[in-house]
Amino acid sequence: MLICGAGPAGCATALALRQAGVRDVGLVDWPLARPWAIGESATPDVGTMLSRLGLPGAMQAHAPYQANLSLWGEQRQIDDFLHRGQGSGWHLDRQAFDTMLREAAVAQGVRLMRPAKIDQLAWQGASWALRLNDGSTWRPRVLVDASGRRAELATRLGATRRQVDALVALGAIVPRPAAGGLAGLSLIEPVSFGWWYAAPLAGERAVVCLMTDRDLAQAHRLRSGDPFRQAWCDTEELVRRLPPPANALRIASFPAHSTCLDRATGPGWMAVGDALMAFDPLTSSGISGALADGLAAADTLAAWLAGQPMVPSGRAWAQRADTSWRRYLEQRRMHYAAERRWPDSPFWSARQTAPPPDPRPANSPRFE
Repeated sequence: MLICGAGPAGCATALALRQAGVRDVGLVDWPLARPWAIGESATPDVGTMLSRLGLPGAMQAHAPYQANLSLWGEQRQIDDFLHRGQGSGWHLDRQAFDTMLREAAVAQGVRLMRPAKIDQLAWQGASWALRLNDGSTWRPRVLVDASGRRAELATRLGATRRQVDALVALGAIVPRPAAGGLAGLSLIEPVSFGWWYAAPLAGERAVVCLMTDRDLAQAHRLRSGDPFRQAWCDTEELVRRLPPPANALRIASFPAHSTCLDRATGPGWMAVGDALMAFDPLTSSGISGALADGLAAADTLAAWLAGQPMVPSGRAWAQRADTSWRRYLEQRRMHYAAERRWPDSPFWSARQTAPPPDPRPANSPRFE
């Protein structure tokens, strides 16, 4: 059993498989060079899922995330998790979180090969014949694509990555006052060409991101420090709670578009996490969805490894993905439609005039 990708989805799948009694599980990971990892908030259900993966108390090292402060739809709202009876979430040290998951997988007997990638592979009817870039050869019965938005394995096997929009996250890690106005909060503030996100990090730092479309980022030169700073200064709530620092800003860019594969499974393989479908960061569901996919996928994968037919359960996995994707598209449309201040803005009108087209054929994601 080999998993391509050792992020949250890949590690969750590996841990869940070990708990299901699967003995031989490997993680193959080729990390991307990036200044930092986006996805610094974890919703309250993450702690419960980590406990199911055998990691109770794993979130104690991270700062509490108690509420969302939003100016969406001209209303200043605070959505407090405690008032919903969910407990708090967490603002993550993302590097430490990902390292914790990899180390936990290794401690449970998962073999981690990092950095490593698959050079050659071929399906031989009952198992895979593959070679890694270090020259080692493997014969796994099942492969899992947990490589994130790249979906490297699935696209290599003939799946197509479909994209709904061109959203990018432009962000910076900045100092914040020890008693700053973001303590325990994630902040969301819409503007005419997108929306801002900010959250505290460990060490008296904060992450600040502007979500906008790729062409708008280019037109407004928002990848440059001065235009980014000016757009930050033009906000209402963000600039009051976290003024931009005086020193030069180093802006990093991350893909944040909504995307999914046109198939969820195939003979001897399955996609999970962002490799299968990636949602708008507005949902705050990246970490939660990755862990949920790992837990859910393990039952199907364990059944395959035990010799059960792949087609029925593969189709069930594809149907799960199809249902989740359609529900997400409708929720995305409804949420963006609630913000009506800029009806002529290309960013908002593209998300409000009609539901985005379903980018997959009607019968997929599918098992073939």
